[in-house]
Amino acid sequence: MPRVSVKGTDLYWEERGAGAPLLFIHGMCGNANVWDGQVQRLSPRFHCIAYDRRGHTRSPLGSISERSVELHADDAALLIEALGIAPCFLVASSGGARIGVDMLRRYPDLLRGTVLSEPPLFGLDPEGARVVMAELRPLLEQAMNGGGPRSAVDAFFAYMCPGLWATLDDQAREPYRANHVELFGDLQMPPYQITTDDLRNIRVPSLIVTGSESHPLLRRIAPLLAENIPAAELLELEGSGHVTYAEKPEEFARAVTEFVQRLANAA
Repeated sequence: MPRVSVKGTDLYWEERGAGAPLLFIHGMCGNANVWDGQVQRLSPRFHCIAYDRRGHTRSPLGSISERSVELHADDAALLIEALGIAPCFLVASSGGARIGVDMLRRYPDLLRGTVLSEPPLFGLDPEGARVVMAELRPLLEQAMNGGGPRSAVDAFFAYMCPGLWATLDDQAREPYRANHVELFGDLQMPPYQITTDDLRNIRVPSLIVTGSESHPLLRRIAPLLAENIPAAELLELEGSGHVTYAEKPEEFARAVTEFVQRLANAA
């Protein structure tokens, strides 16, 4: 299996296709294979690379004292450098998109453009985040008491990603449940600190994607990114919930293709 060593662990990665390089970053409890549908659609035009974030499926957590958004962004940056694909395009969802925002801030030279689907940047709406956690915490506690950590994964996704969770059968949910340690690891990470002033300093072109049926907090955050990142635009996918690439795969792939080709042609 292809691996790249980064900060005390080895990241598993996969690649397919040729052309402009696209690096995919998955969200909560996922792995490289959540992107299989997008890779199938996009690899005829682009060099698609997806990886398991540290602690997920085939990438060990490694010897770390604390998880953080910044640590995951460092991992992605080291992977890009090791594979020699800079500057590349980034395609990321949810917690992976939050990592993408940190890369925009600290590793802009590695990126040619980013497609970010609903990053949970709760620091931009702290009151909304408090409401979400107040609703989510008892659901997770009840699930833990009733069925353990795997049931907590079900409870989390049923709350935050009901559109995705309703479409997956029990077998398709298993990889997420198997990464249950990272559910709590992610939720216990230090809050990611960011302001609209920070967004205004970003110069990498970005496409911010949101779903019309997603959680209200995430739907408020996405336009804030598009309004404050100077070279950003907002795309709403009608009828989609939080996991836009899986709930509206054709529309998502078409948006990525148009965005990447437009920037490539402008170079």
